Amino acid sequence: MVFRLLVSVFLAMAAGVMYGAGAALSVDKGEWGGCEMHSFKLDGRDGLVVIPEKPLEGNPWVWRPAFFGAFPAIDEALLREGYHIAYYDNTYEWARPEAIESGQKFYETVIREYNLMPKAVMYGLSRGGYYSLRRAQLYPGTVACLILDNPLVDIFELQRDPEWWRDVHEKWHREENPILRGEFGENALYNLHIPARHRIPVLLLSGGSDTIVPYENNGRKIVDVYRRYDAPVKSIVRPGAGHHPHGLDNPAAVVPFVNSAISGSAEHVGPIRVACLGNSITEGAGTSDPATKAYPAVLQRLLGDGYEVKNFGVSCSTATRKGTDAGTPFWYGATEKCRQAMEYNPDIVILKLGGNDSKGYNWANGADFPADYQELIDMFKYLPSLPKIYICLPCKARVDDPQKIWGIDERVILDEITPMVRKVAHDNRLATIDLHDVYDGEEAVCYTDNIHPTDRGAELIARRICEVITRE
Repeated sequence: MVFRLLVSVFLAMAAGVMYGAGAALSVDKGEWGGCEMHSFKLDGRDGLVVIPEKPLEGNPWVWRPAFFGAFPAIDEALLREGYHIAYYDNTYEWARPEAIESGQKFYETVIREYNLMPKAVMYGLSRGGYYSLRRAQLYPGTVACLILDNPLVDIFELQRDPEWWRDVHEKWHREENPILRGEFGENALYNLHIPARHRIPVLLLSGGSDTIVPYENNGRKIVDVYRRYDAPVKSIVRPGAGHHPHGLDNPAAVVPFVNSAISGSAEHVGPIRVACLGNSITEGAGTSDPATKAYPAVLQRLLGDGYEVKNFGVSCSTATRKGTDAGTPFWYGATEKCRQAMEYNPDIVILKLGGNDSKGYNWANGADFPADYQELIDMFKYLPSLPKIYICLPCKARVDDPQKIWGIDERVILDEITPMVRKVAHDNRLATIDLHDVYDGEEAVCYTDNIHPTDRGAELIARRICEVITRE
């Protein structure tokens, strides 16, 4: 009897059968990303688990419910980190009840057979994002965090394509009972409060020009609800990108977010770090004591102990790479202060540049301004903290004659630089802070010269920034 049992176990192992607390799972072994991959069928659906070379303690894992192998850079980065990567094909089911129930069976099976962590990292692209959201809404205790890449959030977006909408009705068995807006309670859009209230961290990746699932109608709704609940959400918009390609140019930026979610440290602990980047106005030129009167110092007092504000201003600095002052290069991205600001790993970045770019010898390179400004944003947006970035519109130059203010040209600021800054901010879906009119009605007491603020001027700048930060 014992001999026959040993033989049957040996034969099962040779055939690739795993045994756990429940029924056996028959697997085919292969390779993906340089690691061993187990493929199998469950409820007629394709499933797989990729086993990292050096699994992290506790066996954390990433669950892809759709499009496995498409745009795999983030999966590969997490696999190298030590995460198991799992897939269960619910690509074409629009999160119908059968798909959710089968997904739960898959979840129970893989955590048992592979001893995986009870909470999964749900990683959903497009309609896979919709499934991931529904999973988090129906089984919030099983989700460690959500990575949502151009996710479908409102199922009624599919009405624009008759074939898709017909498929939704067929999969939901609603051919004779049409799905109607407001009555379809299973719509992921209607239940965003559930993962927000359970404080499931979200990393949202979006294409700024996505016309298939537009950001404003889908991803932006997640950001709005999460901020309403003060729940942990990070949002990165790819400027000018459509629905494809998914992923990031810097996939490693996702790893610290996932690690913090798995460790339970996604919630912010300690003061919120604020980095103020900019030129002489940020540095404090014109104030009676930059250490205490420059706008970052005033902002610290206004925000209070819950924040830590640091001044990384550099006089004469520009947003354009070829910017100079009296022939000396002054691109902000090449300064020591910029390097220090990046090492600070801030939670919030206040970016205030543009005035010095209006000088004639700098604005000769004005065509480069949008791309160079975008480069500065990208230097900070992929830091481990994935900071929230605010873009400041330049302050007003008091007089029209550039010769009276070191070549700074108010016309260029107002008519050329400000529209460019607005467009870059919009393309990245970043909040703008309008400082151009911040002194209105008090100009007589706000300028030490024709551009730099007095103590009162710096206070007004700080108050405007504080209002926007605390309102968001």
